[in-house]
Amino acid sequence: MQDDNVGAYFREIRKRRELGIEQVRGNLHQSTISHFERDHDDITVRNLLQILQPTFTTPEEFCLLINGQDESISSILKEISEYYDQLDIAGLRAFSAAFEQAHPMTAPVRLILLILESCVKELVGEDPLLSGEDCDYVQDYLLQPGKWFSFEYVVFGNLASSLPGEVNLRLWKKMLTSFREFHLATYDELLVNILYNVAASFLSQDDLSSAAYLLQSLDLSKVDHYVLYVRHHVAFLKLVLSYRLDPQNKQNNENLKVFLLGTRIVDEALFKKNVDALKELSVDVHTILPSET
Repeated sequence: MQDDNVGAYFREIRKRRELGIEQVRGNLHQSTISHFERDHDDITVRNLLQILQPTFTTPEEFCLLINGQDESISSILKEISEYYDQLDIAGLRAFSAAFEQAHPMTAPVRLILLILESCVKELVGEDPLLSGEDCDYVQDYLLQPGKWFSFEYVVFGNLASSLPGEVNLRLWKKMLTSFREFHLATYDELLVNILYNVAASFLSQDDLSSAAYLLQSLDLSKVDHYVLYVRHHVAFLKLVLSYRLDPQNKQNNENLKVFLLGTRIVDEALFKKNVDALKELSVDVHTILPSET
């Protein structure tokens, strides 16, 4: 698709789906769509959503088609993760410098730069805690009245390990309020990231009561029952907590072992992720799985 006319992208999709204008126009006049497709006419967002629906094209996909590049927070995080997973400290620093130079210093930009700073600190072995000023900034931003959208989940999830425990508890309670009032299915994976990082932070500090509060306070009834990824990680954290509360209880040991072995059958990569998490939480993996080192 090379035509700069935004409507031309829609026309190509419509024809690919073998749909006539009459089949997509809804309550719009046929000429509205014709002018949009051929004459560079603009169209309201609401009307665009209406005509996209019969083509089964998501607004996100259409925006990527007309923009030509993905500048979303998920794309930025993916690039950060690639540097982080490769332990590429120089790459993270270069990306941070380039990102800061390319964008005016707004609240979202500052928060993304703090995520990058946190990643670098962790890789070089420094204390990942943010400065008092930065911690207050993150806290003030996330505690503002109003809904949380994907960006707010991303910020909390990626900075939880760099915030004091009492701040994480305060932000968790605020997040729960937002979660109960407003939640999209696309936030589910972000929610798991927060749960994982905050619970792991408490478990690593032997603050089992706060970890227990986290796991008991989350109402999963709003989470899509088909999102097994979410439920898997919540179950894993609950089993780890039970083990940490009473490591001498053979049933706790056996439950965690069965869970891990079952996970290994389904997804080897997820199994390894769970094992790595156990090691980070100072759980003796050899006690649970004698065959693992």
